[in-house]
Amino acid sequence: PTTETDSFDASRHNVAYYSELLGNLTDRVNYTIAGRVDDNSDYRRFATYRLGMNAAVVPALRIRASLSTAFNAPAFNQLRPTLFTIGSPDLRPEKIRSAEIGFATNFHPELVRLSASYFTQRFGDLIQFVNGGPPAFLGSFANLTAARSNGYEAELQLTPVTNWRGTASYTIVNPRVTAVDPAYQGTDRAGDELIRRPTHSGSLVVSYSRPWGMSLGTAVSYVGKRPDTDFSQFPSPRVTLPAYTKVDLSAEYPLTGLKRGGLTLNARVDNVFDKRYDEVLNFTSPRRTILVGGRASALF
Repeated sequence: PTTETDSFDASRHNVAYYSELLGNLTDRVNYTIAGRVDDNSDYRRFATYRLGMNAAVVPALRIRASLSTAFNAPAFNQLRPTLFTIGSPDLRPEKIRSAEIGFATNFHPELVRLSASYFTQRFGDLIQFVNGGPPAFLGSFANLTAARSNGYEAELQLTPVTNWRGTASYTIVNPRVTAVDPAYQGTDRAGDELIRRPTHSGSLVVSYSRPWGMSLGTAVSYVGKRPDTDFSQFPSPRVTLPAYTKVDLSAEYPLTGLKRGGLTLNARVDNVFDKRYDEVLNFTSPRRTILVGGRASALF
């Protein structure tokens, strides 16, 4: 029943069968073939697959490509009523098709490694939240007909000197709604950007470690502007969340020798500069967070 309530009792049973084949066509070409079948008590049977190939064009350059499918079943709180939503028992599972092609270089594998790729994803029956109207303002979940997300990503790994390592990555993506079900009651329309998905994002990680166990690291994360929906208003307008950059630090120091285990002190500082930002509109992310701990290990 779709009675408004803040609790429900539900269960789901899933049985899956899967197999994977790995092999080499030649000394330079290898492949992956994988398949999976899911029998779900809430939905019909789903079959998914993954095909991949990796080929060495020249000794220092490899080309890779893959095709795959997937599905995502609705969560319990999307199907059944809660304190803030009405039940959506007719939700269909999301269906995803993905393709990727890219390359990786190994001109100096001990010093420099560069990889880049183009990817495209197609979503069917993408599940989106729909804001409810007066007087109760109870939301619900509904299926969009189709959406896509395609773009580019690149990664550079450097090991300039002993004990130092750096990794930089950047992603450009274009996620948009491509079609809308006539029964869909939300605000998304064909051509709109998918909410909370940044067009630009990147990271930089630099670490220093010593053979006897001490290590230091810093990570800089950048998330670009992305659209969101202001569900505190009705009808809910589109807004733009500002870009932000966050810096994290980590350290580990062994208090005793490592040959037979021992004690290790570790510490982490998240959001070092106490950056204020929202990953979801009106839900502020944690401010500066400091964690200090230890680890004991023993070898027998």
